[in-house]
Amino acid sequence: MSSYHPRELAFFTKRPKVPKALSGLSTADLESLLKAVDRGDVECPVTQVGLLARLGSRAVQAAQALAGADRAGVEAALRIAVAERVHGAPPRLELVWIGPEASSSATRDTSVVVRRLFERARESVIVGGYSYDHGEELFRSLYEGMKSHGVRAAFFLDIDGHADYPSGAHEYAHAQIDAFFIENWPFGQPRPDVYYDARTAVKGPPWASLHAKCVVVDQRYALIGSANFTQRGHERNVEAGVLIDDEDFACRLVAQWRSLIDSGAMTRYRG
Repeated sequence: MSSYHPRELAFFTKRPKVPKALSGLSTADLESLLKAVDRGDVECPVTQVGLLARLGSRAVQAAQALAGADRAGVEAALRIAVAERVHGAPPRLELVWIGPEASSSATRDTSVVVRRLFERARESVIVGGYSYDHGEELFRSLYEGMKSHGVRAAFFLDIDGHADYPSGAHEYAHAQIDAFFIENWPFGQPRPDVYYDARTAVKGPPWASLHAKCVVVDQRYALIGSANFTQRGHERNVEAGVLIDDEDFACRLVAQWRSLIDSGAMTRYRG
């Protein structure tokens, strides 16, 4: 499991309270862990090592959430988390759209939603995307939030093109990320942390791409859709997405990105 820089640790382990700190676990994970604790298969107080075989990289979050609790406390926390998942209020969903539509449409414009999400951020922003351009316009409100409110931001990028040789994947990726900042982040410091999958910089198998398009703000609001972070994707294409106001879902999405770092699948750009 890879180690975090202190700033990264603060970014990816924001939820210390029970049961919210368990939001990165699926309902199946929670139920399975509860049964294991009931059977005595998991020792209490729980440890990261003790949970690793059952939860993989998600063991970090679970161990932090349940640290110091005896068996009764662990069972109570897990039961509350499961009950909240099963009986909690449904997430609030809103259709986000780009393209031709009737004048009476109640959908919201993608570019407007993204900018307002960035303006709303007070703690953290995650951006995962395949393609970017015209970043000076799109990311200005995010930069202002980072500068004025100390918002922490992490970008997960696909690497365009390929290195000539597999051994040059990281060098090539860093050059492409340098270009990303020149073209899309002219503001200077502070800058977002950037992560990439080195496989996307290699020509040939496994022919991988980082094709996700999403934004997560303050581990509460999540936007997932088909639109790239480009002028074309936000203004001219036909694109559909959904804005989700649900802390549990947002935390689980953050945990998925975090798991890619934990597993070594994502590399942090050090430029």
